[in-house]
Amino acid sequence: MRIKRIQAHVIVGLLLLILITPQSVLADGPVISDVDKENITSTTATITWSVNTSSTITENRVFYGTGFPLRYTAYNTTNTTNPSITLTDLTPGTKYYFAVRSTDDSGTTTDDKEGQYYYFTTSPAYSISLEPTCGVCGELIEPEEVFCNEIIQATVVVPAAGIYHICWDTKADWDEDKLTGTVETFTTDGAAVRTCKFFLPEAKKGDHTVYLTDNAYAEKAKTTFEVSPSVKIDSEEGPVDTEVTLNGYGFTASQNIRVTLFQGEVKKGDEKTAKADDKGSWTVFYTIPHTPGGGYIFKVEGKEGTVWVNWVSKYFEVTSEITATPEQGTVGHAIEIKGTGFGKDEKNIQVTFDGEVRAEDIVANENGSWSRVITVPPRQAGTYIIEASGTLTRARDVPGIEFPLEPGILLEPNPAYVGETITVSGGGFRPGETGIKVSFGGRVMATVAVADISGCWEASFELPASPHGANNVSAQGDITAPVTNTLTVKTKIEGISPVEGSPGDFVTLTGSGFSSNKNLTVTVGGKNADLEDARSQTNGNINVSFRVPKGSLEGKQTLTVTDEDGATASVDFTVTKKTLSTTPLPISPSGSTLRSGEVTFKWQGVTGDTSYTYTLEISKAPGSGNIWFKSGIEGSSYTLTEDEALPKGIYYWRIKIVDDYGNEGAWSDSIEFTVSPIPTWVWVVVGLVVLVVLMVVAYRETKFKVAE
Repeated sequence: MRIKRIQAHVIVGLLLLILITPQSVLADGPVISDVDKENITSTTATITWSVNTSSTITENRVFYGTGFPLRYTAYNTTNTTNPSITLTDLTPGTKYYFAVRSTDDSGTTTDDKEGQYYYFTTSPAYSISLEPTCGVCGELIEPEEVFCNEIIQATVVVPAAGIYHICWDTKADWDEDKLTGTVETFTTDGAAVRTCKFFLPEAKKGDHTVYLTDNAYAEKAKTTFEVSPSVKIDSEEGPVDTEVTLNGYGFTASQNIRVTLFQGEVKKGDEKTAKADDKGSWTVFYTIPHTPGGGYIFKVEGKEGTVWVNWVSKYFEVTSEITATPEQGTVGHAIEIKGTGFGKDEKNIQVTFDGEVRAEDIVANENGSWSRVITVPPRQAGTYIIEASGTLTRARDVPGIEFPLEPGILLEPNPAYVGETITVSGGGFRPGETGIKVSFGGRVMATVAVADISGCWEASFELPASPHGANNVSAQGDITAPVTNTLTVKTKIEGISPVEGSPGDFVTLTGSGFSSNKNLTVTVGGKNADLEDARSQTNGNINVSFRVPKGSLEGKQTLTVTDEDGATASVDFTVTKKTLSTTPLPISPSGSTLRSGEVTFKWQGVTGDTSYTYTLEISKAPGSGNIWFKSGIEGSSYTLTEDEALPKGIYYWRIKIVDDYGNEGAWSDSIEFTVSPIPTWVWVVVGLVVLVVLMVVAYRETKFKVAE
């Protein structure tokens, strides 16, 4: 009995040995290669391999298990050189070892990786993993208040059929206000591995939980996704005054934000501030200041406690730009060209119209900006390109301006003085057009026989006497309707006689280009001259006579004529000094001794003329060192007042004449006189004597009356 049991064990062992012994030992059998595992889930796995054989495959088998010996087997009898067997009812999250075997007519081959065995691990019952595991919100997409453009790929494993949800931050349906909840839903008919994609919701900085739930929102698995700050800039380049929008996402909720523009280490413009909302998002609108062209950095900082932390930097390119005001016009039109975004203090900037240089030697300021007025040259009607370039800025880097041009005329010079020759250049007329006439003030001033093949022509006339300011010049042909440009007439003093004079002298001047029929004022060195009903003529000419005003300073002064509309012209005028020929003759006191300091002075002057006054001077020495003087004395005498009375002493006085314009005559000779008042004690003695005399007389009168 024991022998039979031993024999049974031996037989079983031999059978197992046959199963695991390499095919090359037992028989030739097929050649096995490329053993692999596929579609691994929590409960299934597919094993594949290749067979090299010239015979018919009769069986393919997989031996597998979680330990040794391998306890399980699966097989099929499909005749194929690429066997595939799916293992089922596996335990989730478990490591399995396996070997494969194929049998053909020549024998059986088993591949167990030379005793090391192949292996695989089943997925957990429920799992979710993300790719990537961190990211930034970037750009909002439709609906704008919900999603960002960061795509997250979620790989999920479920062991059974059902409806499942992937949820952001909370296990619930999607909440559009909080931006949390379901971001993706899928259905399976059984155990499955699914790959789903969803957009990163707008969210604040930090870790966020991503849940895998069933249809009742019961949690099955979870993982985390880290949100980092990001900034979207719109746009990344543009000229000065471009309004740039910076949108920040993924910052700390309610965080203070600061945005500053830098060129290198130099701050440009003002800093802008914002406050992140509860989702960590914010928006700043930043207008590019006037600054040279080139690369700049927006430094975006968030306040962490008391420290500003630079989270993101965004590049911005300030580009060159020119603008024209107005944006369209006619030949001869004055247009202002402004440039921005050029180099700091860039030189040799020029402006071209249709390739013709119309302005040059322009210098930009420290902010790379400049401005220049050009006139539109004669051209055919059409659209032309205005361009600009400099030593640092190439024309191809500055977008040209399209300038629509209509028929018109160019006037040179403009503005101009009366009498100047005005050249009129026409453009935009019909090629070969005839009967062209140029009119000024309604009067034909020039004619042109025929325009050239470009519709351009030229004529000239002498500017007649015309009022100040804008005057219309028009031109028309047999085909082209009248076109008009404005010629500005400038004021000018044509002549002045004499070219120098003293206050009070008569001066006559003529001028042109003043306003029509307006009152005039004349100043010499800022002093107003007296004018009697001085007005400009209807044609703007003037003919004025006046006296050099009183108080005009000697030397070269500016003589200015202005009308009541503000038209003005100036010329140099020399003010000279005039000495009057009349010298008064002192009469008294002369060599006298005066008992009172209230002296009366008399002299012989100009009689019968009230346009003169006198200046009296008293001094201690002849001709100098005056101790008192008085000007503006009318008449030929003056008595010192009690306040002006002179003390005892020897004095000298002299007198000179002054006219109404301040011109003075020569001083008279200095005349000596003495002031010697009677001493006080003399007056006391005299008083006592008088008193005694009066008493004697009174006594005698009284005595005589008693005697009688």
